[in-house]
Amino acid sequence: MKVLLFAQTREATGGRAVLRRDPPPGDPSLAGLLRELEEEFPALRPLLPRCRFAVNGTYLEGAAARCALSPTDEIAILPPYSGG
Repeated sequence: MKVLLFAQTREATGGRAVLRRDPPPGDPSLAGLLRELEEEFPALRPLLPRCRFAVNGTYLEGAAARCALSPTDEIAILPPYSGG
């Protein structure tokens, strides 16, 4: 999988914009992936509850976050932002 990181989430991973991952064994869902990322990058923990997530360009809401991920998926982690 390709995990795209933006703004604060990029900073929390040491400036990495893209991470390559396999679906987590045992829980190949977004929740499983986020647990793995929090373990590897503890600075993500306070950010992820405020983020939005998209898989292959589609935003996930509610129960959709439990969908199974595949090795070819692209996951975007989008922290809150403002514009003007």
